[in-house]
Amino acid sequence: MSLASLLTPRATTTDLLVYGSGSLPISTKELNLKRTLLGGQSFRWFEQAENEFVGVLNHFIVVLNHVNENLRFIFYVTQLEKNQNNKTNEYEHRAECASILYEYFQLSINLSELIEQWQKCDERFLTTIPNGIRVLKQDPFENLLCFICSSNNNVQRITKMIDSICELYGKKIGTLNDKTYYQFPLLDALNNEYLEKKLRDIGFGYRARYIYEAVKFIKNECGGMKHFQYLETLSVQEARNELLRITGVGIKVADCVLLMSLNKSDVVPVDTHMKNIAVQFYGQGNKADVKNLSKANYREISSYFEQLWTPKAGWAQAAAFAVELKMPKRLSNISNSSSIKSQKRCSSGNENYIVDETEWSSSQQQITITKVKNKSVTETIDTEQQSMYNSQVEINTVVKKSKKSAKSKHGQQVDTTEVVSSSSLLTRPKRNVKPVQRLSYKTKS
Repeated sequence: MSLASLLTPRATTTDLLVYGSGSLPISTKELNLKRTLLGGQSFRWFEQAENEFVGVLNHFIVVLNHVNENLRFIFYVTQLEKNQNNKTNEYEHRAECASILYEYFQLSINLSELIEQWQKCDERFLTTIPNGIRVLKQDPFENLLCFICSSNNNVQRITKMIDSICELYGKKIGTLNDKTYYQFPLLDALNNEYLEKKLRDIGFGYRARYIYEAVKFIKNECGGMKHFQYLETLSVQEARNELLRITGVGIKVADCVLLMSLNKSDVVPVDTHMKNIAVQFYGQGNKADVKNLSKANYREISSYFEQLWTPKAGWAQAAAFAVELKMPKRLSNISNSSSIKSQKRCSSGNENYIVDETEWSSSQQQITITKVKNKSVTETIDTEQQSMYNSQVEINTVVKKSKKSAKSKHGQQVDTTEVVSSSSLLTRPKRNVKPVQRLSYKTKS
């Protein structure tokens, strides 16, 4: 039985071929696939089955599964792409795919050794902070535009935005499991005068102008994509200053690009989640105002963690951040939203629910959902708290009934308050996958 049939038995591909497949030996201590791919670093991945993830890398549709200390992979391409490739045999294709993943997950870095270093200076890495969360090495142009979209936004909506811009301007790769995938658009494809209007029409809001200005600036003022290669040679502060010249890029967006695309691994991006961590566990930041993050607070918190977590403080930040969030349980599967502008409404049986309030404390994370008699009432969630490495919150199993009816802030009659169980809605069956051919690699600290 082939690896493709083991990983994707439900796959229906009318225009795709398996370009390469195989396995890389890597422990879960070195790579937690779910927390790494769905932790808000990238917005091109989703979990299509238990511990099975599908995303786009370059011109490939990629399926990943981490079982028995093996990272199994399948790369799909079109017949045309495969014919144009000068590699002729299966082994060369497999080696190319493994090399792409090796760079994407930065597998040359020994994460276990880094964690041992962090444990010496921060006891939370001994007891609380999980292993296996790696920093992805992403395309800088794609990463920049994705984090411009992240401003005052949440992962589910950012993902919709990125899917939309790829569908509008990216090259079609093909259809897998009834979903069509596109490459991220090239700079030249986005460099047109109608970009801002088209993005506004599909719900990008003020971010449409930021993306338009960023594309124009990189193309006309920086000389194109080679500018990012130049930034990689600069110091952290010099590269940050260059990125801050771009309209719509603040220090957080700049730092995300530095960390995830330009090899500045000691940079610590800070959002309100990281500020909460700094205040609660490290006594840093403005304790009186945890919701707001001033420039002074940002510099104070970022500098503190950069000095505390050494080496590669940015990698430590990615791990520490994961503690603040419950991992997503594919909230998009129960979402009734149909566009970028749509509201965060969920369905359960014949009832409609409106997401009313999100609590982000590390001790209790749940979404309070109010059942409303008038099912047309909706409320959009679009807050700064859900930006950057934001992840959908796991819905806890809690049921509460109010003693008396009351009116919501929309003036609608409210009779009960419930929190819907995620496990009953989202559980998928596990599948056994047999070992396949392994490719070895070496790590360095």
